[in-house]
Amino acid sequence: MKELYFDYRMHSGFSTYITDHSFTLKCIPPSDEVQQIKIRKENITPVEWMAEGRDAFGNPYIYGNSRTAHESFDVEVEGYGKVNRQEGYRWDETKQKIYCFPTILTTCVEEMEAFVRPWKEQWMADFREGSGEDCGWDFKNAIFALMESVYHHMEYCPGTTDVRTSAAEAFAKKKGVCQDYAHIMIALCRYCGVPAAYVAGYMIGEGASHAWVTVCDRRNGLWYEIDPTNDRWVDDGYIHVSRGYDASDCIMNKGVYQGFATETQDITVVVKERAVESEGK
Repeated sequence: MKELYFDYRMHSGFSTYITDHSFTLKCIPPSDEVQQIKIRKENITPVEWMAEGRDAFGNPYIYGNSRTAHESFDVEVEGYGKVNRQEGYRWDETKQKIYCFPTILTTCVEEMEAFVRPWKEQWMADFREGSGEDCGWDFKNAIFALMESVYHHMEYCPGTTDVRTSAAEAFAKKKGVCQDYAHIMIALCRYCGVPAAYVAGYMIGEGASHAWVTVCDRRNGLWYEIDPTNDRWVDDGYIHVSRGYDASDCIMNKGVYQGFATETQDITVVVKERAVESEGK
């Protein structure tokens, strides 16, 4: 277990004044079976009214509105988290079913099917839900091997993809960012019958938000988190913010406004182990 300090800051600048700005924010980590979160600071400016809720996936969000004219929009969320992933965690059993289906962003094409076929043929297809069979393959080792293959297939290259890029497009380019690595891994897993969900959050050492994947071993019902961008298991140095079918379910800042402005956005994230001197502050 680790105790982490996190600070998320988002600044949106507009080329001219905008009004009637409605927003939805998914940047506040939840407390759940993996982490216990304490929010120390939550600042949103400008805002005239706001409320909180949870989406269909159980992710917390804030929505609100600012009608007055403004040229910038700022969000800061600061807090602490106790994180304990151990050797996998249990999740609502319904998640094993809903996270088996492809989406527009996580659909396998022929080239991807050929890429993952050795895994599907050798071990993933051996187990059938409800059969009670145990064919001796090690789920974690196999998942890690698949993740390593994705990691070596791709080159981390910002600017070559965008939020609309699908797993198939990024796979063909062999380039992308964490969102693309996650989408590809999810697409391959779901094609093989392994439940997989997109995870957005923060991690130690990252200068911005990050994305990774959680997968389920149906034989024991445990979920394991993997980070294909960094070719590693997700440990207690990560804080998750939201989960969903793909990145479109985990957008941290979404909004509409009145005006003819162009928008620029800067996001910075600081995550570090909690210092002893911070106790009691």
